[in-house]
Amino acid sequence: MKMSKIKSWEIKMTGIATSKTRCLHPLIHPVFGVLLALLPSITLAAWFDTTWNYRIPVNVPAGASVNSTIKVDVDFNALLTAAGAAGTFDINSPRVVRPNDAVSAIQEFTDAVYAGATDATGDGQGEVRFILQDAGPATYYLYFDITANGPKAVNPQTPINGNFEKGATGTTTPQSWNAPTKTNTNMDAQVRPSESPNITGIPAGSIDSPKVTDGSPNTGQFSYLMGYRSAGSMVAGNPGVTFTKTIAVPSTNFGTLAVRWRPEGWDSSANGATGFDFLRIDIQGTTTTEIVGPTAGNYVLRPFSPNFTTNAASTTTPGYRQYNGFDCSTNNIHRYGMTIACESEPWFTQTVSLAAWAGQTITLRFRFYSDGANDRTWFHIDDIEWSVATASLGTPEPRVINPGGFNALEVGVAAFPLAGAIIKTKVAATSFNLDLVALDTAKTAILTTFTGTVKVELLDASPGGALDANGCNASWATIQTLATNPNFAAADNGRKTVGFSENNVWPNVRVRITFPASGVATAIGCSTDNFAVRPSGLVSVNATDNTWASAGTTRTLANGGAGGGNVHKAGQPFTLRATGQNASGITTSNYNGSPTVQTLTCTLPTPTCANGVLTPGTWSAASGIVTTTTAAYSEAGSFNLTLEDQTFAAVDSADSTLLERTIPQAAAITVGRFIPDHFIIATNNTPVFKTFNVADSACSTLPRSFTYVGQPFGYVTPPQALVTAQNAANATTTNYRGNLWKISSTAPSDITQTYTHNPVKTLDTTLTGLPTVTPNNDGTGTVTVNTADVIGFTRNLTTPDAPFIADLSLSMSVVDDSEAGANQGTITTTAPGAVFNGGGSGIAFDSGNAFRYGRLKLANTHGSELLNLPVPMEAQHWNGTTFVTNTADHCTTIVPGNILLSNPRKSLLVGETGITVSGAFLNGRSTNFRLNKPSGGDGIYNGSVDICVDLGVDTPSAAAPLCVATTPANQPWLQGKWSETNYDDDPVARGTFGIYKNANEIIYMREIY
Repeated sequence: MKMSKIKSWEIKMTGIATSKTRCLHPLIHPVFGVLLALLPSITLAAWFDTTWNYRIPVNVPAGASVNSTIKVDVDFNALLTAAGAAGTFDINSPRVVRPNDAVSAIQEFTDAVYAGATDATGDGQGEVRFILQDAGPATYYLYFDITANGPKAVNPQTPINGNFEKGATGTTTPQSWNAPTKTNTNMDAQVRPSESPNITGIPAGSIDSPKVTDGSPNTGQFSYLMGYRSAGSMVAGNPGVTFTKTIAVPSTNFGTLAVRWRPEGWDSSANGATGFDFLRIDIQGTTTTEIVGPTAGNYVLRPFSPNFTTNAASTTTPGYRQYNGFDCSTNNIHRYGMTIACESEPWFTQTVSLAAWAGQTITLRFRFYSDGANDRTWFHIDDIEWSVATASLGTPEPRVINPGGFNALEVGVAAFPLAGAIIKTKVAATSFNLDLVALDTAKTAILTTFTGTVKVELLDASPGGALDANGCNASWATIQTLATNPNFAAADNGRKTVGFSENNVWPNVRVRITFPASGVATAIGCSTDNFAVRPSGLVSVNATDNTWASAGTTRTLANGGAGGGNVHKAGQPFTLRATGQNASGITTSNYNGSPTVQTLTCTLPTPTCANGVLTPGTWSAASGIVTTTTAAYSEAGSFNLTLEDQTFAAVDSADSTLLERTIPQAAAITVGRFIPDHFIIATNNTPVFKTFNVADSACSTLPRSFTYVGQPFGYVTPPQALVTAQNAANATTTNYRGNLWKISSTAPSDITQTYTHNPVKTLDTTLTGLPTVTPNNDGTGTVTVNTADVIGFTRNLTTPDAPFIADLSLSMSVVDDSEAGANQGTITTTAPGAVFNGGGSGIAFDSGNAFRYGRLKLANTHGSELLNLPVPMEAQHWNGTTFVTNTADHCTTIVPGNILLSNPRKSLLVGETGITVSGAFLNGRSTNFRLNKPSGGDGIYNGSVDICVDLGVDTPSAAAPLCVATTPANQPWLQGKWSETNYDDDPVARGTFGIYKNANEIIYMREIY
């Protein structure tokens, strides 16, 4: 529409700032939605130039200071549509006009950047920036037009040009920047478009060379290139390139400076090292501060060179020769904590508070340094911003009523009362929806008229702390910001459903909603309810140890077999590990919970077993894996284990079910095998020795009161002990039974029996056998001494023992050596074992515990050949001084088969006489031992025969030939020192028939009473 067509529609307006009267172009009518024909006059801000047909207020926020950078994203096509206008947006038309109707001195419209990102050109949307000349709050106006209303000239104002969109390819000095300086003409210092040059790494041997590099800007179509990309660095010029921009910093609300750069190349530098290729960015004012560079340090966050350290890269260290390795070694492993991909080409941002330069005019300086080693290193510079304040657009958009706050809650749940506005437990990597609601000023109702775009964040509320007026806390870190800012439309009526998905886990989360989505917030609200994002499940659960009694990761404890394999002592610490995993199967690095036992089902011993108690102990977390090195199991055997975590999401205990909050383990694992830590063994009866090792019936009279030294003696009541398998806490491991009970009395026996005497005396235990082991099938068993066992005091063959009282003890212990192997061994009995000692005086005897050193003595005899010839035979014992008749011996028995007749002399033949003897001794003597009167043969009987009692193995000598009877008596404890030096001789005597005793020549004499 042309002005000439509506001359009769000239309307007078009074300018707010200048009070000047201007004409309002008719095409602005739809923008304001006002039927001007019905109004005699309207008072509005003056129109700066009537050749522009459209405008929209730019609301500079309160607190924005002079010299601040005001930024606003504008969709001109949408504004034109809202204004009811048709036509092509004129890309040269945007003008920013101050409240005083003067054009803003420094301003620019960038068509290729929108919403902080690269945008297609020619689509009618872009970014408007200007330097504020009037402190906020203030209303500036953005004027624009369509090409049909006459093309507009390119904006002649000085551009801000922080993103280098005001400059053609190859421009050395972009508008509003100071001319760069170079020490070498081969160096690059120019504006470059988005491109992908193929660069050969210098020096030779560079890794990943040649390389197609990323020359795209951070945003828009252009960025600034400085350094050596076209050629290798030939000159060690320091600095090689210097590039500056002058900036006026606001005196108040100075804000921050943000610079963005991208390192590229094959060379490297290090914190503090200034002799290599690097970028230095500093601020020059009354003070100079380096914000990026080696002396500023912190390469990990602000890399100032393509690689780190001053050495060549290798498989173990980062360094030069690798294209954009940053802190990576040549096998692409980060060495200093950076998280960007090795050989990637990211943009970095450094934001610096301008407080130190408030009110100053500063110089932002970029300097490139080279070591002259013919390396290729270069940097892209883009999107320089300072003291940014985001403005909002006013009419023709509907007036937005600023909400009093926001809340977030489960979909469909009533927003009031606030106590019911709950958010339940969520699962990591599982999508979920929440309702966002705008609240009125009193925060007592939903503001159904609210429209606008909001920013939505999930916050880590774990630190707790007091809530501010918005229900938030400044210390809460941002977990994530929704990639797409939700927009409340009029049809939403102040309540909008929004989708979320969070891959990691968090025990305490709140939702923060901010309006507007960018710039200075005018309304903020955090969800009144906090909630947890838990792992989907626990995976990679395993049990390990270092040894059978110590925790660690050397060995896996997954042994379900009754024999062999790894075993661990019950009650001793072992290691349990579990990994939190999200619904996509990825480890949730934030998981730090404390799992507990969900199910524990014993599998050994078979056929039946009893569940023990698994105590997980204290868990620690690292990268989503929780570990306890203090787990312990109380029982023997193996079990299937399932863990769960019911406490990680405890923040939702009031509004989520236990099932919703519980982190499950997907599948049970086998854990084992566990064995007793040790055995204890205790006396289970009162044993009694058998005095003289015979029953009363074997003796001529009672009592039995002693036993000979060297005489084996056994038990009337054999000792019996109770063995108990225990864990490290000394509780019985009842599962040590069935196919797990492995204490055996089969040779080699697992039972040790040790006899001792007080004071020490040598004992002969060679006649003891294997005990009997009987399991009780409850972790205990009995060990019974072999009923045939006999022991004895070793008889000193050279020196008789004086009489003594026995003080005998028996100690018993058991082992299980079936598990012996690497990092495990033999299960032993804790000291002292079972000790049978009669309460301290020794094991009791059934009829006296006296011991005597004895011998059997024979005396020579003679008499008539017409009568039986008595043979004196008595038991003697050493009384400490001499051998005397052992009148207490009522039990020694000698039978004819024990006696040998030999060496007949004169007319007596061995076959002409014999032996009569029977019964036990009485008062130490044999009462009926005789040589039978001779008979048969040749009838001539005067002569003698040698008599010996075969008590045991004898040492023959000339004086005492070997005595070997038909049936040895096996009573060596009665041998004497008769013909040699040791008490190991059988007794010998001579019986004589019909030989005169002396000169009286009396053969025999009989007295008649």
